Amino acid sequence: MQPLVLIGYFPKKVVQRPHWLNAAGVNAIRSVCECISSGPGDWIQRWTHNEMWVYSSIAAAWKIVPQDDRSLYELQAYRMLPTAWDGGTEKPFPIPPLHVEPLPTDFQSVGFDVVSIEGAHGGFGHSPLSCNSMAQEIATNEHCLLDDIDVAMRTANAFSHGNVEPGPYYVVEVLRRPTVG
Repeated sequence: MQPLVLIGYFPKKVVQRPHWLNAAGVNAIRSVCECISSGPGDWIQRWTHNEMWVYSSIAAAWKIVPQDDRSLYELQAYRMLPTAWDGGTEKPFPIPPLHVEPLPTDFQSVGFDVVSIEGAHGGFGHSPLSCNSMAQEIATNEHCLLDDIDVAMRTANAFSHGNVEPGPYYVVEVLRRPTVG
């Protein structure tokens, strides 16, 4: 297995589990996709993200959030496997060279997401765990993520067969700073 690659940071407005998602133990949606928990509304129009559609520094990520709204957001960091699963086939996914600020030691992993990417490098698409309610069938943690990278890789392979949103699929680790107080 290739090592995970830090691709950047992103501010998310984390949503509590929607009423329609009947997934035992899920309290909040911390998926990398924006279908449920989203970033600031105009982030993409600013065009300050890196080639992986996230931000290369913590300062750049916070800069897109209005100062008065920052308490509504959680800063997440993402590490990605340089692997894609498409039609049941695992293949290398070349992550472009990125100049990402090193991950601070106080960020903690909250799990692994399995997501599509819109186009070749069009940003994260869907996470079937939350978007397609697959967390009702696949055991996830309280964040609607998978705790084990091997399970995430097997899930990416399963999703890539086309029984949920179109793929290919990728495994992304979600990290965040613990809340204080």
